[in-house]
Amino acid sequence: MAIPQITNRVLDTMVSTALDTYSKDPINALTDSGEKFLKAAASQGRVFVVNDAEAVRHPIMYDGGEDSTLYTPDNVDGVQGNLSEEATEILTHCRFELQAGTRNINFPQSQPPGNLIDYVSNVVKANMMEILNEEEILFVRGRASRDLDPASISVLRGAFPGDGSYTAGIPTSLGGVLYNSSTPSPTADGTTTDEAYAAIKTNDVAKWQPYHVQATGTDHGGLFGDLQKAILYATYSETERPTHVYVALDTFEKMLDLLRESAALPDPVRTDMGKEGTIAFGGITMDWSRYLRKEATWDVIEPEAGTDSYPILGVNWNSLRLNTVRAGGIGDGSIGFIRQIGEMQPHPLKTNLFKRIEWKRQWSVDNGRRSFFTIYGNTTV
Repeated sequence: MAIPQITNRVLDTMVSTALDTYSKDPINALTDSGEKFLKAAASQGRVFVVNDAEAVRHPIMYDGGEDSTLYTPDNVDGVQGNLSEEATEILTHCRFELQAGTRNINFPQSQPPGNLIDYVSNVVKANMMEILNEEEILFVRGRASRDLDPASISVLRGAFPGDGSYTAGIPTSLGGVLYNSSTPSPTADGTTTDEAYAAIKTNDVAKWQPYHVQATGTDHGGLFGDLQKAILYATYSETERPTHVYVALDTFEKMLDLLRESAALPDPVRTDMGKEGTIAFGGITMDWSRYLRKEATWDVIEPEAGTDSYPILGVNWNSLRLNTVRAGGIGDGSIGFIRQIGEMQPHPLKTNLFKRIEWKRQWSVDNGRRSFFTIYGNTTV
């Protein structure tokens, strides 16, 4: 006979209901504490629910076939030209391994007085906000630590085993998207021949190389010109183009100063520029993140010397996507991304109960990386 589980069924039911609710619509749990990338993914429709598997795969074509044969229409003898009988269109797949996270949601054994429903809902929401904020930091900085001390530098993370900076359990990072298997690169061993990103070597797929350009200055001609050039050079079509630029707060404030100076204030339109947290420039949206700062990770001139550089990072949200694995409850026909591991259980030696949850996710790039860019060498603002 199986040993019966000791549970608080009322509490377990309320926690499960709250988890299913937030799991099915996690974006409602986002706060204004720094989740710029998760909000952008949600607003751009780039959060996808995928089936549970080892990895997310996207096809890439890296050989487009033969050159077309050009000829005069009334040539009765016919022209051989470049016509061939071989199929040379070769497809491969970039692969992004799904990574998992887990945590306990803890409750006191004797519930506090008051409205238990509100208490449980707030505890679950607080945990969901914590998870989402941690996911933002993992993507931007490549590490879960919120510590912005200079010793806590951002880290490049690969997307698949075999990538140069792959780390088991940690999803790919923004730095990995921009710099892995790329030249130039802030890593001393950055190479497009041997190093892979998402199991693809950039030398095999030309569109896998992001665009990198060195900064020429921080005045109007420098910052404006560098940004405009990067946007134009990384634009290939209406969908394969940078949509957002992310910078540190210092660079964002410098951009505001330059734009206001150019606008010849007073101008009631320009005086509130940046109030909502973004700037429109060159057909893209510029935003800042509290998790981006001046550090050696964003320098590619002398990576071994560790020169600190302010990041100016171009992102194509038509290509970047967040994949979450379907899990959770299906009571009303919808499926969330949080999986509940068993029922509410007591800690063996403490007067607390816990509910364990798990989730799987991974960022991926499904339309190439050449529409991403960096402007490096910004040592001052």
